[in-house]
Amino acid sequence: MRLSSLSLLLVLGLATPSLQAEKAPIEPPAERQVELEHRLSENQQQREAIRENLDAAASAAGQAQLLRLRQENQRLRLQLEQEQAQTQVQLPLLNDQQQWFAVGGGVGVLGFLLGVLTTRGRRRRQWLN
Repeated sequence: MRLSSLSLLLVLGLATPSLQAEKAPIEPPAERQVELEHRLSENQQQREAIRENLDAAASAAGQAQLLRLRQENQRLRLQLEQEQAQTQVQLPLLNDQQQWFAVGGGVGVLGFLLGVLTTRGRRRRQWLN
């Protein structure tokens, strides 16, 4: 019994797909097909018009950005020229206090060197005596 029910199940399982109806492609009526083709051509024309508008808008945005960048570049050039003109004016290397400090240091070094040179001969004389 078991074998017969199993074979019956197998036969029904194999036969079931063949019992299903095949779907035949449904062709729209000729009028509907013409209408759909007409709508398709209209949609393609609209898509092309939108693409042209988008390209024009992108081009205009690019031109605006280019103009803005050129203006910024010009402004930065003028700012650079102003900064260079300000730096070309020679600022004094040392302020008044620094100049006096440098003069005092120079006098101190010169005095030290003169002292060393003048006392050098005396020391030799003292050693010789």
